[in-house]
Amino acid sequence: GLILALLFNLVGIIEAKTGSRDLNKLHGLLNPKRGLPFVGAMAILTMMASAGIPGMVGFIGEFLSFQGSYIAFPIATLICLASTGLTSVYFIIIINRTLFGKLAEDLTYLPKVAGYERIPAIVLAALIILLGIQPNIIISHTQISTDAIVASLPQTGTQTALVENPLLGGVPVGLLVG
Repeated sequence: GLILALLFNLVGIIEAKTGSRDLNKLHGLLNPKRGLPFVGAMAILTMMASAGIPGMVGFIGEFLSFQGSYIAFPIATLICLASTGLTSVYFIIIINRTLFGKLAEDLTYLPKVAGYERIPAIVLAALIILLGIQPNIIISHTQISTDAIVASLPQTGTQTALVENPLLGGVPVGLLVG
């Protein structure tokens, strides 16, 4: 949710400054003199987070989802894991098309991004990084509900065990044990 909120925020800023969301018209937005370097830097950070780069909240969400689903659905999990790689390729193409290259001639000297426009992006980016580095802030609040859900699952010869995950600072996570 944080990543998508920041992406939509940046698209709104780009449309307000350039008058367009057309990818065929947007090039060179990272240009420091005429473009939108703040928006470009935030877009790169956001796309990296969405691609699941470690240290950002997207990685933690993907890691926990894949860890929890692999034992029950190994093939589907591997397919989903491969699709995250395709997402990364898509984001690299978008970054290359919109942020690099020559700024379109009709977009000369775009207006600077004002401070009040930067605040939401900075707050969302800080949360993306903070929760990526310290996911226990959220995970510790959901542990009781997660344990209750796992306990209510039907027993089909597979047992659920809580194991401490060292990547999450020792927070116990549900793991299916066959």
